[in-house]
Order: sequence, then C-alpha cells, then structure tokens
Amino acid sequence: MDAIAGVPPEFRRRFVRRILRWYRGHGRDLPWRRTSSPYHVAVAEILLQQTQVGRVASVYAEFIQRYPTVEALAAAPLTEIKALTDPLGYHVRGVWLKALAEQVTAAHGGQLPSALDALRRLPGLGPYAAAAVRVFGHRRRAALLDTNIARVYTRAVGLPAQGSHYQDSRRLEALAQALTPPRAFYAYHQGLMDLGATVCTARNPDCPRCPLRTVCRAVNGGPPAAVWRANGLVLAAERTVGYRAGSGPRAPRRPGDVGANGRADAHRRDRRASRVRPEGPHG
Repeated sequence: MDAIAGVPPEFRRRFVRRILRWYRGHGRDLPWRRTSSPYHVAVAEILLQQTQVGRVASVYAEFIQRYPTVEALAAAPLTEIKALTDPLGYHVRGVWLKALAEQVTAAHGGQLPSALDALRRLPGLGPYAAAAVRVFGHRRRAALLDTNIARVYTRAVGLPAQGSHYQDSRRLEALAQALTPPRAFYAYHQGLMDLGATVCTARNPDCPRCPLRTVCRAVNGGPPAAVWRANGLVLAAERTVGYRAGSGPRAPRRPGDVGANGRADAHRRDRRASRVRPEGPHG
C-alpha cells in the first residue's frame, strides 16, 4: 500500500469502521472530551503539554471553573494563573494561557478562530494543538498526527520508522489526510489516540486486542521480527499462548512516547513548531 499513490477505498472503509466501532466500546472518558467549547479544548491542550492525563484532570476542572470564558482568563493576574498551573511543571504554560486569552480577546472578539493558520498564530498552540482545537472544539475536519496516531498509522501500513523520526513525514501526512473521514472525524481521532495509548503502545503492544490486527501490516508481514526484538521490544502477541502474529514487527520506542496516559509527547513537538515526528493527543 502506498500512501502517496492513494489508499485503497476498501482499506480506508475497513480501517475507519474498525476504529469507530472500537472507540464506542473502549474510548476513555476524559473531562475535556465533555465540552464543545474551543476555548476549553485549547486550555486542555496547553495544560496537557508534557504532562500526564491523571495530573491534569483536577487542575483542568478548577481552571475552567475559575476562568469559564476567554475574557475572564484575559483579565486574571498572571500570578494567580501560574499559582494554579505551575504545580503541573513546565511553568511557561501559565504565560501562554494568559497571552492566548489576551490575543483572542483583542483580535478575535473573545472567540477562538477555526482556521488552522489563525489558530497556529496563538500563543501555546503548535500545529498539533491548533488542529485539535479545530477538530475537538469547532468540530471541523482536520487530519491530526500525534505520537499515538502516528504510531498506529506507521505500523498499520508499514511505513518506515527509525529512532524518534518517521522516515517520510510527507507520506505520513498524506496517509492521515487520506484516512480521516469527512464526517466522523471527531470520534475517529479520539479512537486512534486511545488505541495508541492503551493497545498499540510503544512497547509491548497488545496486538491480540487490536481491532486492526487483521489489516495491520506490522502484524501481517512487516519487517522481520528479529529487527524489532533487537531493539528490546516484545510483542504482546508473542506473550499470548495460541496467538500467531506473522512476523510481528513493532516500531522502536521513540523518546517521549507514552503508554496508557496517551499524552506526554504531543506537545513536546508542538513547542518546537511541530514536525511530524511524534506529537501528542487530545487525551
């Protein structure tokens, strides 16, 4: 399968359908998924940068209660904001949040824009976070790529990866665009991120539980398993009696990859103006 030449329609249908079905039964319930406010989504994205989901949930709830609108945040003293956000570490996030609120209030009438270019110009929002606000806040289509999503795509179609770099980010971006459905993109991306965070993990992926196992190139004929084992990786399939996973390749662990929390790297790349190597999910 070649991501540049195009994704076969039948593969696309099966891939998307399986992700959506799996998400309905296994999606995580996270507080920032209970909102359709672009502002609340932007707050969550900045709070989640380089921080595990479990640590952010309570701070997010208090933050939104204290600053329910962009205008309320813009008017708040920076010291007060940082007192709430600094315990999470990565102390620049408080500065970004206030600066974002001030800019949105002054330039956009208190409403976050939906255009990607405009979102990317806001403090604290790199390419991934900007796209996440568009998808999860405005409910408009965009193709998201974070660490977990990129890992699922790379393994599923057999794109080459080495160390912390996906060898051809343009092919990966083309694949993401081709597979993102025109309407169910919200649930699709949440499902991809949750699958990468809980099943298709960087180490010890649980292939027998994966809804993509019968179409996944990594399970059914990717690179030789010995190459992956040489990197210290063991497939869950190899630890499961009676399960055969073909050559069972797995991508080497990338610096900053996360497992069940599904988050920490996304925004490490956002800070560096995002190249599609791993980034991080909306939860």
